[in-house]
Amino acid sequence: MDSPTRPGLTARTPPQDQRRTQFRQWARGLRDSDRAAYAALFRDMSAPLVRYAQSILHDEAGAYDVLQDVFLKLWERRVSVDPESSLQALLYTMTRNACLNARRRNGYLVHESDDDAGPLNRLESNELAADQAMDADDLQDRMDTWIQQLPDRRREAFLLSRRHDLSHKEISDLMGLSERTVNTHIFLALKDLRVRLTAWQTERKAP
Repeated sequence: MDSPTRPGLTARTPPQDQRRTQFRQWARGLRDSDRAAYAALFRDMSAPLVRYAQSILHDEAGAYDVLQDVFLKLWERRVSVDPESSLQALLYTMTRNACLNARRRNGYLVHESDDDAGPLNRLESNELAADQAMDADDLQDRMDTWIQQLPDRRREAFLLSRRHDLSHKEISDLMGLSERTVNTHIFLALKDLRVRLTAWQTERKAP
């Protein structure tokens, strides 16, 4: 017997299409003041939004405050949510704006500079697993540290792409940059991480 699927979806629907369909369903639920849809959206997005907020604020408690503020404002503006626009991108935009406002209130300077453009390369997954003798937990800890040491805009674009699955267009709209500049940020982040990884591998293999 075939496994059941949600209405409107088939077993062959790509995961990204499934996600987009789910967000549209939640958006329609929000417009209808459906508290179950609101709760399901919160359960799904709270963890990634907190991680994103924390990457900007470097403050776990502040990140949770931002999350509560974002979802409160989302409920207040629920009737204006457009199911045909990206609800996921809207949540990231609201989270980012709330974080930048929090930083301004606390006296931090927020840089909005643009960068020169360049090609986009990928850090191949096998590069991260090139040495099977590596300790996975140690590598993950180091990767997290290296990512946090990236310049702010570069880190943000990289995390939105690789850990939050936003498209370059969505990142471009969210960060107020051209798609070409988003490509550059991600390319430079991958280049930096690749250099650090290679150096660490070399150090581990040294006698």
